Amino acid sequence: MKNAKDSRRMVLVILGIYLVIVIGTIASLRVSALPKPTLKTMTNGQWSAELETYFQEHIGFRNVLFRIKSRTDLLVGEKMVQGIYVTDDMLLEKIDSSGWCTPEDAASPVNAFYNGTGLPTYLVLVPAASEVYESALPANAVNAEQLTGIRQIYRATAAGVRCVDAYSILSALKERYIYYRTDTRWTSYGAYYVYQAAIQKMGFTPIPYQRYVITHKSTEFRGDLYTRCLYDGVKSDVLDCWSNESGARITSVTAFDRIGRSQERGTQLYDTDALESEDMYRFYLGEPCYKLVIRTNLDNGRRLLLYKDDYADCMLPFLLEHYSEICVVNLDMTGRDFTAAADPAGYTQALFLCSMQKWEQICK
Repeated sequence: MKNAKDSRRMVLVILGIYLVIVIGTIASLRVSALPKPTLKTMTNGQWSAELETYFQEHIGFRNVLFRIKSRTDLLVGEKMVQGIYVTDDMLLEKIDSSGWCTPEDAASPVNAFYNGTGLPTYLVLVPAASEVYESALPANAVNAEQLTGIRQIYRATAAGVRCVDAYSILSALKERYIYYRTDTRWTSYGAYYVYQAAIQKMGFTPIPYQRYVITHKSTEFRGDLYTRCLYDGVKSDVLDCWSNESGARITSVTAFDRIGRSQERGTQLYDTDALESEDMYRFYLGEPCYKLVIRTNLDNGRRLLLYKDDYADCMLPFLLEHYSEICVVNLDMTGRDFTAAADPAGYTQALFLCSMQKWEQICK
């Protein structure tokens, strides 16, 4: 009997929480624009239909319900929503290792590239934020370890492939703003310090931090993790633009689709229109394309072939300080067939830069 009473009490508590959140969510909308109920419209269903239409037109009725569910799950003790761990400071994606390939299979694409081209080749696999911030995960959280996998892949690469230990760099900086709070990707700050290590291995002197002017382009960025769970209890992110007034200048940007058609994008890398869109991160490299060829005013004969996922987007401006041309191949579009996108014979170096998760998907 007592258990039945406790169960009913719990149901009432949960229903009460839902009601509070529904009222709070509706109150946060433009209340004056809400359909006004009358006795007639409430009894014949008209007000309910008008209210649903209002939600769909303004923020999407599904999103309202989904946001309510996320908040309620957290209030009743859940620590994960839609495969995302929710902490006080940031959202962290749960990493699933099911289906991961062997280290030898994961190393084989870059090994085949290096052995087939002889091009100086570099590999950077970036760990997820939940690997770097493992201590912030809830107690008993289930999360695949990426660090061991990254190191095993590095050991399985050909002797001539140079690997960069991004984990150690990022882990040492984890008290700083190196990953977004609401997005899976790293910030420009995190990318800069990995760039420093990578570019030294590639034979250049990195541009000092003090040379850059950092401009906040938006302080309201909410990324892909927010989009998945719609939990807004974590502070929004900042999108930064780093500029070096005395550095290299872009002379042309050309985008290519899968069948080779080109589109000139002028001399600007950044897409400021994206800052007014739902996909603000597109600011860094514009509309995704199969291949992007960027030329600068440097006349040093150094040409880089960059195979990347979107982690590389905010690092690209740093790399452009050292090359007369960079050909950017989008691994999200090419998959494992990345060698068909560009002829390596025209380049002096190749860099593979992407998240550990993306690399595992490519190598399956």
